[in-house]
Amino acid sequence: MAFTGGELNLLNGKYGISAPKKSVPVMKLIKVHNPKSKAELYELINSHFEKTCACGIKSKGTVTDFGKNLYESQIKEWGKYKYTLKQCIQWEYDLFVTQSLKGKNIEKTACDLLNKILSALTLKVVYSEGYTDEELRVDLIIKNNNNAICGIQVKPLTFNKMREGVILFNKKANQKWGKPVFYLFYDKNEKIVNVEEITEAILKLC
Repeated sequence: MAFTGGELNLLNGKYGISAPKKSVPVMKLIKVHNPKSKAELYELINSHFEKTCACGIKSKGTVTDFGKNLYESQIKEWGKYKYTLKQCIQWEYDLFVTQSLKGKNIEKTACDLLNKILSALTLKVVYSEGYTDEELRVDLIIKNNNNAICGIQVKPLTFNKMREGVILFNKKANQKWGKPVFYLFYDKNEKIVNVEEITEAILKLC
């Protein structure tokens, strides 16, 4: 089972170890190359550090490198190593590989579910791309007659327990888009828990 919470989560966030500009824009990598397995995604991250790809995505290291960065950040934070290098590498593997693939699959589930619910109202749900996706933190866009009316971020329920700075960063990025952005949450069983609430909010915009 993947585990990406706890003290290492706080450490990772504080020192920006998994920030796309310091590591790899992994969701963009997934959208471009569409890996089907954890092994394939793992190799994609590593190869985009070691080689130049036509897609233009460049990693700042391998998954192991990111684990080493997390491991060394313990000295800055605590003045000692509380977790082993192996634990830190595994933590980053769970974050970049296991959780990212899960996020991709749940994002598709959310898109399909919302399209099924909203299609009768001539509303369409599409994937966000480029600047809107990467910088404004919008996963899905709801369109009415081809005009974007709002956006969706798909997040685990644990997002609400993350440090305030991370939540605020996402909210500020959303605000730059100039349209409402709603959060669709899923639980540990990968079940979306607030689709009715979000659907009602979307309908109020029509």
